[in-house]
Amino acid sequence: MTKLSETKKKIFAIEILQLLKKEYSYNELSKMLDLPIPVISRYINGHVLPNIERADKILSFFKEEYLIEMIKSKIKIKENGIFDLSSLVHDTMLQKIVGKTVFHEFEIIDIDKILTVETNGIPLAVQIGNEFGVDVIIAKKQKELGIDEFIEEKSIVSPSVGKFFYIPKDSIKKDDLVLIVDDIIRTGVTISGLIKLIEKAKAKPAGIFTLISTKDAIENLKKTTNIKCQVSSLLIL
Repeated sequence: MTKLSETKKKIFAIEILQLLKKEYSYNELSKMLDLPIPVISRYINGHVLPNIERADKILSFFKEEYLIEMIKSKIKIKENGIFDLSSLVHDTMLQKIVGKTVFHEFEIIDIDKILTVETNGIPLAVQIGNEFGVDVIIAKKQKELGIDEFIEEKSIVSPSVGKFFYIPKDSIKKDDLVLIVDDIIRTGVTISGLIKLIEKAKAKPAGIFTLISTKDAIENLKKTTNIKCQVSSLLIL
């Protein structure tokens, strides 16, 4: 971990404490985090940065006990089993927090590009791209006017239905380490298509992050694509 990454993590831990302080008293935070009240106060008021161990502790607590519940509260499941994620897509503050969380989860990897697919994954991918300071590549479902050469992939949804994905030919370079970002893994078809796009560009999938995964979707994805990179979802339904 670089000095910059350490500092960003410590500052993020303070931002999380400031967010939690809006709902919990110092006494409650002290019990929740097993930290003295004066120490928490100094962190929240910006008088001192936590050490890296405490920053990790604060971020881990927030992710497991708070962030996941925030994600859950934004999801609506319709009677037909379709997920309505519109509240998540529109919540820029929550996406910012998730973006920082993802950065610290994948910080040991030298990410070169972020790859997502239109449309719901774009806002989150941009936030994560900002944290890593890298370009965000958007796979389109139709060829974009004004671009002459594409890398394309057709993924089979069913015997009679296929999905097409296109990215500009030189948007991902050979040997780039690419983090795939999307809002949800339902069947793994979309993520599998993005993996194949990366491989066609002679680059490497460095990790996969989604806000939500359906049960068994990650394991099925690993079996069907034989990927070795880290796969992470904040919430598994």
